[in-house]
Amino acid sequence: MRHRYWIPALAVASFLACHNRTELPPDVFPQTAANEWRRTALHELAVSDSPDPVPRNEIERVVTASYEGQGKLDARVYVLSSPAIGLELSQRWRPSADTVFFNSGSCFVVVKWQAAERRALQDFVRELEKRLAPRKPAS
Repeated sequence: MRHRYWIPALAVASFLACHNRTELPPDVFPQTAANEWRRTALHELAVSDSPDPVPRNEIERVVTASYEGQGKLDARVYVLSSPAIGLELSQRWRPSADTVFFNSGSCFVVVKWQAAERRALQDFVRELEKRLAPRKPAS
């Protein structure tokens, strides 16, 4: 008799789990970014192909893009299972040359560049941060 109560409980739990996932904005990597950068490639990677030291079991999705403008850059957005993972990554991530990283809610971002003009790079990162900023629900 007790088993009949498990089915509705499992259905509700799976419904909530599916709807709590972080969705990326459709224009997270637009054709032109910060009026300087033109997208040359856009890919969704398999979690197993992640090039960064992000725990595979915490990744829901990885989207990458390459841009050219005043230099070249590659950006990766990791959609993570929780905001806490992004915070932990940003605290433990090892800085490296020509790389910037940040977290935004359930997303962790890595941007690597080659010979990029500093101001144009800052504008790109600032725009990407705005695109990934958690949206507040309308009242």
